[in-house]
Amino acid sequence: MKRFFSVVIITISVFYSKSYSQEKVESVQDSINIFYDSFFEQLEANYLYRKNVNWSEIKPFVKKEALKKSTFEESLEVCAKLFDTIKGDHLLLFSEKKMYQSSLKRQITKEDLHSSLLAKYSEEPKFDIKVINDHYGYVFIPGMLLLNATEKQLNERSQKIYDAIIKVDTSTKIKGWIIDLRLNIGGNSNVMLAGLYHLIGDNTVSLYLDADKNVKNRSGLDNGIYYEDQKIQAQVKTTTKPKTEIPVVLLTGVMTASAEEFVALGIRRRKNTVIIGEESYGLTTANDLFELPFKTKAAITLSYATDKSARFTKTIKPEIEIIKEANFQDLTKDKNVMEAIKFIDAKK
Repeated sequence: MKRFFSVVIITISVFYSKSYSQEKVESVQDSINIFYDSFFEQLEANYLYRKNVNWSEIKPFVKKEALKKSTFEESLEVCAKLFDTIKGDHLLLFSEKKMYQSSLKRQITKEDLHSSLLAKYSEEPKFDIKVINDHYGYVFIPGMLLLNATEKQLNERSQKIYDAIIKVDTSTKIKGWIIDLRLNIGGNSNVMLAGLYHLIGDNTVSLYLDADKNVKNRSGLDNGIYYEDQKIQAQVKTTTKPKTEIPVVLLTGVMTASAEEFVALGIRRRKNTVIIGEESYGLTTANDLFELPFKTKAAITLSYATDKSARFTKTIKPEIEIIKEANFQDLTKDKNVMEAIKFIDAKK
């Protein structure tokens, strides 16, 4: 079947930088050697499955293939094959012109998706919040890559989500919240989780496991600050006490991927919370973003992400399954939303 789109998003945490300029390099071959030496250094030190890779065999082969290319940008195409070879289905490389990724990812076609969902996706929808039937808060969160955003810009985006929720919550008698993640193919989960602080409150959000499935660090929220391993990643200025027990429904689908799966992980063990919809895409390993030579960046998989149970699952499975149904034109007729309202009413 014809490929419809590619899920290509990351969870951004830490930046590692070193300055390079191609103008100061004598040849394309020099640029390629410098880049791949740096990239392999980061992969060998950080990649989750690094112990399963025969680096002494792979490195010379990859560099040999890259050096056959006539330009530096063309040499980066070899990275896609590298990712396949080392089983890196969540690895990504960004240049100024293009993004390179593994072909191992699950292929989603338009036949897998409801027509209403396809139509909404084609509109490139933005963050939105509204009230359904006078009493149900609805938050639509799209993918938020924010690749080159500054710390200030990340916090501003989180604050926008938080403020919008507070505005509705303080002006309307909200019985419960529906958070729609069905069209979120990933991005910066830090921003999304900080923005949802009013509904999550002070809590552990996720645990991160090493290759042996041992907990290596954690992330959480505290007074509007989202942190990972005691480092602040995003934050909002809070204006009221969070509502940690109000009913919350997460809507997921096959396009719910990567960072947005992290949002589901961070909320699903919350009290009075349920996940409705379809099983998520399946990219619940955690990436950090590393700066590499010549204005390139790589998202390298460092750990397994889990909820507070410390049990890793590759996908997020809904408690109430609704397959291939959507109605973004009239949410009151959307079967996922209708089921969400039933859950909220039962809790109230």
